Amino acid sequence: MSTLVPYILWALIAALIVLALYHFGAFIRLALKGLRTDVEPDRSLPVSIIVCARDESVSLQQLIPLLMDQDHKEFEVVVVNDRSNDDTWEILQWMKPNFPRLNPVNIQADAKFSYGKKLALGVGIRSAKHPHVLLTDADCMPVSRDWVSTMSAGFRNGKQLVIGFSPYEKTGGLTNLVERFDGISKGVQYLSFARAGFPYMGTGRNLGYTKDTFLAVQGGTRSHTALMSGDDDLFVNEVARARNTVAVSDGRSFMTTRGTPDMITWLRRKRRHYTTARHYRFIHQVLLTLLPMARAVMWAATVLLLVAGQWPWAVAALAIELCAFLPVRVGAMRRLGAGRIVWFTIPLEWLFLILEPALYFSTILIPPRRWK
Repeated sequence: MSTLVPYILWALIAALIVLALYHFGAFIRLALKGLRTDVEPDRSLPVSIIVCARDESVSLQQLIPLLMDQDHKEFEVVVVNDRSNDDTWEILQWMKPNFPRLNPVNIQADAKFSYGKKLALGVGIRSAKHPHVLLTDADCMPVSRDWVSTMSAGFRNGKQLVIGFSPYEKTGGLTNLVERFDGISKGVQYLSFARAGFPYMGTGRNLGYTKDTFLAVQGGTRSHTALMSGDDDLFVNEVARARNTVAVSDGRSFMTTRGTPDMITWLRRKRRHYTTARHYRFIHQVLLTLLPMARAVMWAATVLLLVAGQWPWAVAALAIELCAFLPVRVGAMRRLGAGRIVWFTIPLEWLFLILEPALYFSTILIPPRRWK
């Protein structure tokens, strides 16, 4: 072991340098931002809200009244009924007289074709009458009446793409804890990276862009027509640049979503995400791979140094992690409403260091087939 100590030390130092770049080059940009001082709402910009729904008759009866109650001057809600088997379309027709801003669009099932959510999204955006669109899902709910106005403010200064955050509802239980932590951790990453000039993804549960941006690349479908998912991730990854993208982390802009009912369902959702992540631009794949690798190397090297009796180096590494890196991550997570979940940060990070590589390789062996 003694002969390996120098190599372990160099690996530890390299990992700490990489982690320092992530924390003080990206994560701190979110950690230092307040929840309610991010943007001044813009209530005058005409906006089309797009909701793609499949078998969501119950959820839509909850979501649509909340959207119609938004404190915004001019907007419409385009709901695309994507081949539903329930009474979604009938519910939309029933609600339309009460909500003049509701614009329901229907897609009929066709046994000759197999397609994912991308078609519904494209139909919805082409049906929108306003040049700026906001996206969300049927099972989501805005946390405030300022959601539309706060997200719309991101379009100022000629920005074409607005990345928002969508936390999972707190319901209790291990699955919900893991899912909420994962959602917040991923939110810290993509919002921080966007602020640092490296936007790489957004979630279709809370996303905004211009119709022209979407139509210019056909929603990213030209290069990813074979994929059954990725309507949000791959589109953002294709068009987002520092000059045209803004990340909004104002608490009023959050769009909450229901969590998955059990661990198996959540794992399936995670696997679906990895089928799209492999198609990110190379620089983004490198950035997303280096972070967990550096974290794994740091912890492994620290343990090995403890075993080898190199206490000063191990204690120094732990001090840097606990006193410098961890407060930055916790601060950023709190800005996204993490609450008490931050107390489980380190053990859950250890869990994901094992879980995420396993999920990634499982998608290579058995690719997911459906978007819902």
